[in-house]
Amino acid sequence: MTNLSLTLIVLFGGFIVLVIWYLKSKHEKHDIEHSDVMTFEKLVDTVKYTLADLIKEENYNGFSDEDFKSFYKRKARIQDAMNNCVYGIDSAKVIVQDLIRSVIMDELPTISDINGVFDFYSRTLETRIKFEVLMYFYKKKYGKEALAKLIDEYELDRERYIIESKTSPSYAITTEDIDMIYATKHFKLTYPVLVDLLTVLVYQKYKGFGIIDTLREMDINGFNCGTSGSILSNLNKDDTVLKAPRSVWLYFRGKYIHLRFMTFNTEQELRRVIQLICRYNNPGPLTEKRGYLVNTMYDKSRVLALRPPAAEFWAVFVRKFSLNDVSLRSLIEKPYVHNASIVVELLKYLMMGQVTCGVTGRQGSGKTTLMTALIEFIDPKYTIRVLEMAPEMYLRELYPERNILSVQETEFVSASELQDALKKSDAAVSIVGEVATDPIAARMIQMGQVASIFTIFSHHANRAPDLVRALRNSLVNAGGFTSMVTAEQQVIDIVRIDVHLNYTTDGKRYIERISEIVKLDEGVPYPNYKKQDPVHSMNAITKEYYTRITDRQTFTTRDILKYDLATDTYVALEWFTPELTHYIMNCIPKDKRISFSRFVQENWEV
Repeated sequence: MTNLSLTLIVLFGGFIVLVIWYLKSKHEKHDIEHSDVMTFEKLVDTVKYTLADLIKEENYNGFSDEDFKSFYKRKARIQDAMNNCVYGIDSAKVIVQDLIRSVIMDELPTISDINGVFDFYSRTLETRIKFEVLMYFYKKKYGKEALAKLIDEYELDRERYIIESKTSPSYAITTEDIDMIYATKHFKLTYPVLVDLLTVLVYQKYKGFGIIDTLREMDINGFNCGTSGSILSNLNKDDTVLKAPRSVWLYFRGKYIHLRFMTFNTEQELRRVIQLICRYNNPGPLTEKRGYLVNTMYDKSRVLALRPPAAEFWAVFVRKFSLNDVSLRSLIEKPYVHNASIVVELLKYLMMGQVTCGVTGRQGSGKTTLMTALIEFIDPKYTIRVLEMAPEMYLRELYPERNILSVQETEFVSASELQDALKKSDAAVSIVGEVATDPIAARMIQMGQVASIFTIFSHHANRAPDLVRALRNSLVNAGGFTSMVTAEQQVIDIVRIDVHLNYTTDGKRYIERISEIVKLDEGVPYPNYKKQDPVHSMNAITKEYYTRITDRQTFTTRDILKYDLATDTYVALEWFTPELTHYIMNCIPKDKRISFSRFVQENWEV
């Protein structure tokens, strides 16, 4: 009886186990079926594995020599495109996107399949996706001007009162703006269009720069990311505060516009994009020890990337430099500016007159662009040598038939060493992209004395006297001088003109003033020593000596013209000193001297 009971118990237990196993298996089967449904993340993975397999494929069996060469070249081209597209190279990007498009068409052959992955017809379509749809259709018509056309059409760069309890003005493109524009367009989303849009989104996630991939293509001044939003609220999961990942800023026509509809969602995604942007030309890793990195992209954009702990948050600044129209007239003669021709003519004669000029102003005021435009009026027979921290001017692209060489400092070659090297490069005109350190300032003054005919440089000084004193201090700090007075005299002997740039918060750029730095008369003799009154005469000489090395001014400045911001007019003030006028007259070509004299007489009544 006991054995029978045990047998029944075992059989019953086994039955229960089988039932449980069956139900569990049935449930698991349902999960597997559910996982077979294509999602956007799974589509990205499918694209990754398919393209990886395409590159790894090495089955050459049955290929003729001709077929083998064709297959090998195609594979090499794909491999090259996969490697280069991450640098923003458009030709490589097109190839990779074509490959992604073919994978999507194989995996999702109908509109319903695409909508199963990403519902472009949804009423709750994400605003950023609406922006990508807008850019897709605008790019078809306007190319790289697509974003500019969209902004102009809807005046998206107008001043708003939406921040700080709607009390402070700012520039922003909001979620409501994009939603409103998208609702008015009624785009026809056919199957080819949906495939193209999905290709763009997959590429951004797989090989592109995430949410700023399309933005980077546009013809804009630049953009930066990671520069707004609360960091602590991101850590505390506070949804009431603007968080740090929602920090994409467009630099457009001198205005910083917050793209409030864009967000990286996580710090990890922002980190991925930043590390991708600054990797062109293998500049090395952006590590905690090396907290910032200055580099360029393939399209010659300048990149500054920063990371914690050097910066409070991951951030990147991208400045794009247009090589289209950099003529001086296009920069200065705006429709709303009066008497702009006087500035153009004056700067032209300063270049012809071989006058060393400092171009000053704060960041973003257009110093580099102005220096680039000034090259037009330098005698083409002169050789030009350029020193920059990072390539910005690209003079050989604009003036390919001139004798120009640009150099930049690297991790292993300092700017000071490059300046010394350029002294042996037969430079007629020296250009220093930015005088930012004491050694560079000291060598710039030296180059102006002995290494070239004249020099053009940029500096961040706010006033002409500040420029002189900053350069003087740099000469002393660099170790070349012990006397402030002597160093100051060296500066004012070389730097004769300060062209100061500025801009308003609404993006209006202008030349605030052009000033001459005038060296004061040093020919006044010291008091004579009198034998009849040795004590008094010696005291007078000593007093004069200490006055000259302490309080006595060695220079003054005079404003030649200025910009009247109230009336948007350039106003002529004083003319140059006779000494500088004579110098310019001797240097400009003989056939230009009469027109120069007429220009001076008509505008300054000299």
